[in-house]
Amino acid sequence: MNHTADAELEKSTPIAQPKRGELTAHRAPLPALTGIRFFAAMYVVFFHSHFPETLDQHHWFAAAQLIRNGLLAVPLFFMLSGFILSYTYEGQIAKPTGYRRFWEARFARVWPLYAVSLLLSSIVNHTTPHSIPLAAATILMVQSWNPFDMGMAATWNFVCWTLSAEAFFYLLFPPIQTWLEKRRTATLLAGFGLMVAVAALGKTGGINYADTRGLRYLPLAVIHLPEFLIGVCVGNLFLRNRVRRIASSLPGRGMVTILLAIICVWLLCEPLLGAAAWTALGFPLLLFGLAAERSPLQRLLSSRALIIGGQISFGIYLLQWPCKAAVASLCDLAHISSVAERFVVDCIVLILVSTAGFYGVEEPSRKAIRKLFARREQTTPRPLRSHA
Repeated sequence: MNHTADAELEKSTPIAQPKRGELTAHRAPLPALTGIRFFAAMYVVFFHSHFPETLDQHHWFAAAQLIRNGLLAVPLFFMLSGFILSYTYEGQIAKPTGYRRFWEARFARVWPLYAVSLLLSSIVNHTTPHSIPLAAATILMVQSWNPFDMGMAATWNFVCWTLSAEAFFYLLFPPIQTWLEKRRTATLLAGFGLMVAVAALGKTGGINYADTRGLRYLPLAVIHLPEFLIGVCVGNLFLRNRVRRIASSLPGRGMVTILLAIICVWLLCEPLLGAAAWTALGFPLLLFGLAAERSPLQRLLSSRALIIGGQISFGIYLLQWPCKAAVASLCDLAHISSVAERFVVDCIVLILVSTAGFYGVEEPSRKAIRKLFARREQTTPRPLRSHA
């Protein structure tokens, strides 16, 4: 039997038709997966703080390690990205125009605030690239694709290296997704297991532009590709009726996700090059649980406040260093020397600026760019079909 006709490929979540002026249709939202983005973004902010040293001085070593492992929020973002993209675009990018629509939507979503973060970094952090090629690579979001100079990824606003990696994933996503849509569930599970093994055993989550671990000629974006593919596999598995039925039949339904969250926190208290690497398995299972079952944790992450927090999380991540530099100057003027007080002020300012960035830059720009693309598509004459 042809595997494309297998009954297990049937999906359980229908797609609504696109509204006028939109490029793609969308399934029902998964609010808990929006809420968790806020915690992931703030986890990175804590990682860039001085709290681990303070906690070590008080012998709170597990808490210090928990914060030191904050860089593992990056692979969580990559997995979450793969999950959401496969959930949103499954069945929509196989047409000839599907690839282009997908890339247009990603550009509209990511680039406007990305560009603002570079501008603010130039003004506040004075980190403008010293050469045109470096500037061009960063503007084009390819700075983490260089196989000969991984340090190039840290150019300008250094946290943007993760967006460059995402751009690489976006380039590959349409053909990967259309291929996975035609595969059996067993193939998806095998792919998921393989990618988890690569990410966990290779400890890819702890690798950045400052730590190559012998992978000298492998681009940074490629190193993190398994994490993104984990999310893509889980997103496709989530859409399979058979997998959803098995998950819903587990004993203690409603508490499994909470248990997974506890396991993930425990792993994050372990050494980065040790047990913490197995968040490569814990994170995707947690995301699946948050999407699939109702639990107190799912309801908490779906609250209005955390949904807004998730919406502004992109700004929290991108704008943290310009905000930190500005807050440092303000605290010096106000004679605020306490590390804790400065951090609180930094978080407040960052959240306020990120909120302004979401409502003043991200959303208006995204809507305007996508309407522009949609209008162009509606006015572009279609080529005549040949009847030969």
